[in-house]
Amino acid sequence: MERLRLLTVSYKGETMSQDAEPKPFRLGMIGAGNLASRRLYPVLHTIPNLLLAGVCDLDEEKARRNAQKFGGERAFSDHRRMLAEANLDGVVVCVGPDAHEALSIEIMEAGLPVYTEKPPAVTAAGARRVLETSRRTGKLCVTAFKKRYAPAYVKARNIVTGPDFGAPHLLSIDYASGAYRNNPQNPRTWFLLDFGIHIIDITRYLFGEVAEVFAWEREQTAYAVSLRFENGAVGTLSMTSHRDYAVSTEKVELTGGQGRMLTMSNSIELTYWQDKEIRAWHSPSFSTSGGDSLLETGFQPELAGFVEACRTGAVPPSSIESGYRTMELYEAIKRSAEAGGERVRVQSDLPVQQTAAAVGARQAVLAR
Repeated sequence: MERLRLLTVSYKGETMSQDAEPKPFRLGMIGAGNLASRRLYPVLHTIPNLLLAGVCDLDEEKARRNAQKFGGERAFSDHRRMLAEANLDGVVVCVGPDAHEALSIEIMEAGLPVYTEKPPAVTAAGARRVLETSRRTGKLCVTAFKKRYAPAYVKARNIVTGPDFGAPHLLSIDYASGAYRNNPQNPRTWFLLDFGIHIIDITRYLFGEVAEVFAWEREQTAYAVSLRFENGAVGTLSMTSHRDYAVSTEKVELTGGQGRMLTMSNSIELTYWQDKEIRAWHSPSFSTSGGDSLLETGFQPELAGFVEACRTGAVPPSSIESGYRTMELYEAIKRSAEAGGERVRVQSDLPVQQTAAAVGARQAVLAR
């Protein structure tokens, strides 16, 4: 009797049986600064069969420190040496946003899948170049929009896209941070690009593509944005850097059909009402210094998702295709705000397409 044997093709083109024990995934990390050291390196040990094969930072002492602390095989100060010598299966980039575009393109050209911190580039044009490289090389590129992986947001999307929520009607988000310098020469200090981009992206994740925006700003520290979605829903975003990191502000309210509403707080708590009854909720109990479990805020799931996508060919929630669309929406909001609230249509020229690697990785074959 014949039996069906499912095979998957990794992004390196290797065929692997699902019932075989996979080889350790050899990961390279570029960046050993504060964010990466506090949010990314600490969760690597939770990903099954992962090996930290290389750690790279321009400051070699930082690279050595993180390699020693988190079990890395080798430390580098030159990313090209790491790409050539560490026998990698994938690369994570956690450096300043002005370097994301060039590094991700170089890594894919070297034949490796890549994960970059958000945003994928400083401009939509730069993100488009990254996307085109991914399509041309067939290599996976993921942007670290962590909220797409946070359990509460995943549950919210499942509710919104499920049969009981009804047609999306209204989205409202209030999102705030501490001070940003908004130095024109340093994109990492731009409030809208570095912080606001999270909510700009999650807006698309929850309610779909935006058709047009009207936006106003004050001194690049406060933004009021009105949205009309392609599906007919409307929404508002309120974002400011004039509050404080010590007092988190992330309030989301979603309204669907009559009597359907969902509220979220600080990425981790969710309550869904339907016909005057609570039908779903999410309120994890955990205690950590700083109140960040790294799982509930999405850091661990996004890294695990990248590794899984590399191994199986699954298309991740934050692919470069989606990242490019988020950058288009970001620039539409920015243009409207700079023009004093002028209407800006969000018209993407991006056709729906998956990378060749993602399609090829799903092939199944019959084997005796």
